[in-house]
Amino acid sequence: MSETIRKSIKILTALKPQEEKMEWSATEISRELDMPVQTVHRILSSLEESGVVYKNFETKKYRLGLNLLRIGFSLRNELLVRNFAIPIMERLMKKTKESVYLTVPEGGEGVFIDCMNTMQWLKLAEPIGMRVPLCTGASQKVILAFMNRNSQQNIIKMLSKKGKVKDEQKLKKDIRMIEKCGFALSFGEITEGTASVAAPVFSWEDEVVASLTVNGPEARFSEIRLREIEVSVRKAAEELSEQLGWLKQASKYV
Repeated sequence: MSETIRKSIKILTALKPQEEKMEWSATEISRELDMPVQTVHRILSSLEESGVVYKNFETKKYRLGLNLLRIGFSLRNELLVRNFAIPIMERLMKKTKESVYLTVPEGGEGVFIDCMNTMQWLKLAEPIGMRVPLCTGASQKVILAFMNRNSQQNIIKMLSKKGKVKDEQKLKKDIRMIEKCGFALSFGEITEGTASVAAPVFSWEDEVVASLTVNGPEARFSEIRLREIEVSVRKAAEELSEQLGWLKQASKYV
């Protein structure tokens, strides 16, 4: 860890709110941490620019910024999604007898953060922590399809510039179809020989925050079974969404 990062963490920790005190001057922080006041000023200015620290221009003192709260809530939401998802994923795995994945978006990628693996599919097709562009695979495309239009277009543009999108018009057509159907289907897009069926998970703000995916060998995904799995995945994703506070009757996606 660099010395600047170490000092920044010390300063952020020193700014932690206390019952009797919410703001500190650079001089107070300097004395508390035995750090040169010039160094404290410099680091506070950088942290202020990123919104991590807020400067009260009346008192000239500092406190933790709202950007930290936003970061904290995003982590909290991800933890909530995973905690609520585990029993739902387990039931879905037992019902479909296939592996079930939980994917969350981060930037222009979908990250596999948990998996319930069946005895029939011992090898993990997509390992936990694996990152895949949101233009590839059912787990990712279903998230992209249900994002707001501005975010969606920005991500497509970014992925196109990076060379991740082979055919932008086809991708847009695919995500319109996914949005219309309410689920995504893919065959061998990430791992050869596998099939995936994914449905979106929404927060109480009616924003897509994750996807649930049933994944297994393509040979086991007949047309009739695909329909059965699709119904099960969508039902499980709705249940998880409702546990996160999502109201189906008020959603713009129903």
